[in-house]
Amino acid sequence: MFRPKHLVIYFLVLLADILLIAFGREEYRYATKPLLMILLAVYVLYTNVKMPRSFRIFLLLALFFSSLGDDLLLFENLFLPGLGSFFIAQVMYCVFFLKIRYSNLPVPLCRYPYIFLNAVVIILFILFLLPYLGSLAVPVIAYSITLFFLVQCVLHAFHFRRQPTGWYSLAGAILFVISDAMIAVGKFYHPFPGGNILVMLTYGFAQWGLVYGSTEYFRVKISR
Repeated sequence: MFRPKHLVIYFLVLLADILLIAFGREEYRYATKPLLMILLAVYVLYTNVKMPRSFRIFLLLALFFSSLGDDLLLFENLFLPGLGSFFIAQVMYCVFFLKIRYSNLPVPLCRYPYIFLNAVVIILFILFLLPYLGSLAVPVIAYSITLFFLVQCVLHAFHFRRQPTGWYSLAGAILFVISDAMIAVGKFYHPFPGGNILVMLTYGFAQWGLVYGSTEYFRVKISR
């Protein structure tokens, strides 16, 4: 059985991947980057948490399509397929957290101010990038909308005061938005120093937060 402490292996591989970026040895990332989501999937499969199968399958699908997206984005000419894979991953995450919401009785109340704030941020960001997107405008906007829904699904999945592990998942969703925003700015607007390192750092912690927060939620829930 895997316990939270075993995730140290994930962070060691993430560190190795970031160091390869920092030292310009991108060719070796074919060994490190694909391992990340595999390690999280192994954790989900073998952790000593009794997560219902109907939940676990969507979490694993999210990690599978994230892993596929990671592999595709290692190749510059496969950006669109990579974006499509991550689009499906976000949909799987949304379904997963919606299932938590509607089984987490009483169903958490809607937080309308945060819905509005998140919508404003996403809309402003899309308007900022729109002149630079060219033929990729539609897929990038569609993907941005799924990110909006991911944050909302996580935000409305937990009773945060009595289920504090949900904060890990919410932080993960927000970091996912930040990571993808940096990718978009670097690709479509202007690259910035250390961008690739920051993208990978925020992405690595985003995926960990989403997985760790949700598995710990089930660990605490089932133990009661």
